[in-house]
Amino acid sequence: MNDDLSESGFDLAQVDRLLTTTRAVRKRLDFSREVTDELLFECIDLAEQAPTGGNDASRRWLIIRDQSLKDQLGVLYAEVGTLFLKARGRLDGTGHPKEHIVSSSAYLVENFSKAPALVICAIWGIHDNSGRPGLFDSAIPSAWSFNLALRSRGLGTAYATMLNEKPSEVAELLGIPDGVTTLVCFPVAHTIGHDFSPAVRRPASNIAYFDQWGFTREQPSIDGSSRIADGPGVVAEIDTDARPKAVWEVVSDINMPALFSEEFVGADWITEGEVGVGSKFKGKNSIRGVREWETECIVTRWIEKQEFEWRITDQDNPGAIWRFELAEQGPGTRLRFSMVIGKENNGTAPRAQEDPSKEDEVLFQRRLIHKANMQRVVEGVKSLVDDEINADQ
Repeated sequence: MNDDLSESGFDLAQVDRLLTTTRAVRKRLDFSREVTDELLFECIDLAEQAPTGGNDASRRWLIIRDQSLKDQLGVLYAEVGTLFLKARGRLDGTGHPKEHIVSSSAYLVENFSKAPALVICAIWGIHDNSGRPGLFDSAIPSAWSFNLALRSRGLGTAYATMLNEKPSEVAELLGIPDGVTTLVCFPVAHTIGHDFSPAVRRPASNIAYFDQWGFTREQPSIDGSSRIADGPGVVAEIDTDARPKAVWEVVSDINMPALFSEEFVGADWITEGEVGVGSKFKGKNSIRGVREWETECIVTRWIEKQEFEWRITDQDNPGAIWRFELAEQGPGTRLRFSMVIGKENNGTAPRAQEDPSKEDEVLFQRRLIHKANMQRVVEGVKSLVDDEINADQ
């Protein structure tokens, strides 16, 4: 068998390239080239091979070619997309993390009707929030397969859903009957160049959880169970209404966790001067007043309003790695608090490895404790920063 082929016979390099470089294309849509019906039929035929709940053939595709209709849909799209035009005016040239996506989205708002074809993916049925399968979950896989088929043929699009805010207007304009739900309207065009790259995303080790929500592994396990060698960890996340600056002021204050956690009751800086990578502090810990101890902590990442990481006991062989990460989430902030249990220099590793048959259970129970305490921390931060916002209103 060819070394480039998978066990199932696929060329993995090409498949992976397709999956990792199918981007939302907006500014690189070529409005000057025609898109043939033949190409659209090919892509829809491929999209229709996607699974559907109960094998129910209820998906429908509406292709809009008429320029007058495209112009009217463009007006409706712009009415909803005005927020991107306003945001672009505020963010252009600022270097804000959202600057690129806002600029790209605003460009599509202004040029939506110029696409050679607008393709709507629809399905018979009205979403009733019942949780029953067979509607959106039958159409969305097909819609994404349509994107992949376009990409493989040198075309591109964006997953545009803002017309869903104007369902009655769209239905009247296009003669869509009652009982049909439109999910997405794709502006389809050839792309300007084909050199798309994978996007920056969190690795699976950050966002894949094992057995319990928030239980992570830095390395894949050889047998599916948790081992110290795999870097077991815990994540707690929460959304706040506050801006990153306000959240950062709380989580970067090493004494602040005393308000929220039973185990972490304060700290003292050792390093003089401005805080940053290499700074040290002593964590003062207690378990319900029964036992108290101090742990030396070394700051290993410090990005203002974004990330604060510290390692305990030894920088190169840490007993644990702790990290706060902040990400702008709409008008507020998503706070992520994570930790990884070290392979040495802590009490958990030797206890877990004392009996290999019990290692998984020891780590499970220890992480439950961490998770409960970390959840109290993020909830405490949210309460503090959100209460401050409410007090100012």
